[in-house]
Amino acid sequence: MKAVAVLLFSIAALSAAEDVPQWVRDAAAAQVPSYPVKVANVVLFQEEQLTVDSDGRRVMRERGAARVLQQAKHRLIAFRTYNTKAGKIREFQAWLLRPGERPYVFPKNAATDVALSRDYTYDEARARLLDPGHDLPPGTVFAWDIVEEEKTVFTQYHYTFQESSPVLLSRFVLTVPPSWEVSGVMMNHTPLTPQVAGNTYTWELRDLPWIEPEEWSPSNASLVPRLGINYFPASDARPELHPLRNWAATSAWLTGFSDPAATVTDAVRSKALELTAGAATEADKLRRLGKFVQKTNYVEVAMNVERGGGYTPHPADEVLARNYGDCKDKAALMRALLAAVGIKSYAITIYSGDRHMVRPEWPSTWQFNHAIVAIVVSKATAFPAVLEDSKLGRLLIFDPTSAATPLGDLPEYEQDSYALIQAGDQGELVRMPLLPSSENRIESTAEAQLGLDGRLTAHIAREYFGQSARSLRSSLQRDTQAELTKRFEAGLARRLGGMTLERLQPADHFDDNRLDLNLDLQVRQFGQFMQQKMLMVSPGALLPEVEYALPAKQRTWPVQLYAEVRKDSVNIALPAEFKVDEIPDPMKIDSPYGSYRAEWKVNGAKLSFVQSLEIKDATAPASEYAAIREFFENVTGAQHSAVVLLKQ
Repeated sequence: MKAVAVLLFSIAALSAAEDVPQWVRDAAAAQVPSYPVKVANVVLFQEEQLTVDSDGRRVMRERGAARVLQQAKHRLIAFRTYNTKAGKIREFQAWLLRPGERPYVFPKNAATDVALSRDYTYDEARARLLDPGHDLPPGTVFAWDIVEEEKTVFTQYHYTFQESSPVLLSRFVLTVPPSWEVSGVMMNHTPLTPQVAGNTYTWELRDLPWIEPEEWSPSNASLVPRLGINYFPASDARPELHPLRNWAATSAWLTGFSDPAATVTDAVRSKALELTAGAATEADKLRRLGKFVQKTNYVEVAMNVERGGGYTPHPADEVLARNYGDCKDKAALMRALLAAVGIKSYAITIYSGDRHMVRPEWPSTWQFNHAIVAIVVSKATAFPAVLEDSKLGRLLIFDPTSAATPLGDLPEYEQDSYALIQAGDQGELVRMPLLPSSENRIESTAEAQLGLDGRLTAHIAREYFGQSARSLRSSLQRDTQAELTKRFEAGLARRLGGMTLERLQPADHFDDNRLDLNLDLQVRQFGQFMQQKMLMVSPGALLPEVEYALPAKQRTWPVQLYAEVRKDSVNIALPAEFKVDEIPDPMKIDSPYGSYRAEWKVNGAKLSFVQSLEIKDATAPASEYAAIREFFENVTGAQHSAVVLLKQ
């Protein structure tokens, strides 16, 4: 029996080995160049095959193989999203080739079906994933082969040649029916001409480098090579399979989904009149409506995706009645409420999270992930986020989903990005407003008393304007007072050492787009005593440090700077026994990336420090990294400059 068991095991192992396809074996045999020690794995082979039928149905086959170079926190995983109503995952195969061991073939049911997010309550999109496990030894190859099929009206596709790992070979293959037109747009890469064989088009890249994460760099989507695909059906195809050849056509197509949802019903009109009752100006009406919609609960809802449902809002009266919806639902509700009080508006599609993501050269809905609103306003309504459009008029851009950004402002990550205004065939791709640095500023004043023993008590008052308030405002909306206090204590302790935060009092003036914060604290030892007679103190230690802490290293990717202004003053009352012995000279720094001013003064028994910093909005090339780092190092050094006090 033991011999039979050994024989059966050998046959099973041999069968498993024979089940490994040749493409996996070829990929596993590839020679890998030397990479930096931080690189955890390399993609040996990555391919997506898209086959389109004459009725628009398509089959996507994804094949990949990756080799482990070293154990890391981020594990290899095979992952594929799909739509439960429009399609399915037809096949999911995977193999694991450990060094010195027989290949392992994962069972057909090894992949797990998961929701994309706990918040996507009603989303028809799900994912199938397979995790090969942790602690895979270096040299292990994990390979996968996934087949998805889908019924859709879309005649476009998007392929990303890599994520962040280095890639030896990445390939996209498109097969269409005879006489169909095909075009491709490369992004973040030089133009790439496909290889054509009959009705099959192939784009291929080799030896893609590692995308090392770097501080203040654009997102990976703005760095890695991407391909936007259009395939135009023949005239006898389904009429709904129309090509989106330009932005006007894309706008007209999307408008057909967004406008009907913004219809005014009796319930919507009643709520709009209730909210705006007594409003004296157009701006007052807008604020009231905007604040109401921002408080509507956010829940991701994407239904009937195969017929454009991912872009179709629910009717505004349904969103009003249920008090929840996703970004496009909240935009539809806002537009309906506006229409009920006689204010015209347009839906906007935008990419939220990366202002460089959308490229004008590829008219496509694939480039967007978010919906906001353009409100037609009169000249009497003056807000920073107003855009003057030659065709559509004076437009106030508003994001009803960003509950921490009041109407009149615009989230920083959406400013200066391309977005599509949905106005039928009059719609166009336009740049969103880029607000001046003065609209994103922090002003602070610190009044402190220094004791003979080095103890210091201080009252700090800060005012956050515009987007500088967004992060703190979000915390106020989400966190408890205890959680907020704990976070501020940790930040202050890093700069000041032993201290006690006695009071933290925020006050949000939402309509004015301002947030006030008052702090009372005690520092047990402010500064450093030398021989009990000399005390070195840094008034700037009471202020937050500049965010751009850039390490000394070779830079690969651009540096993204965001416009902001800081104005700070610190006044410290000194004991009569202390006299100022040394004080830094005034500091003035001007560069292409910003400007900085600092000055220290003594007036009787009061030591004062005043600084101002303006950072310019810019995306600077990696070649300028040293100059950028020098600017911010000089700013940080100046803020922490010490004043020498002598004890009489």
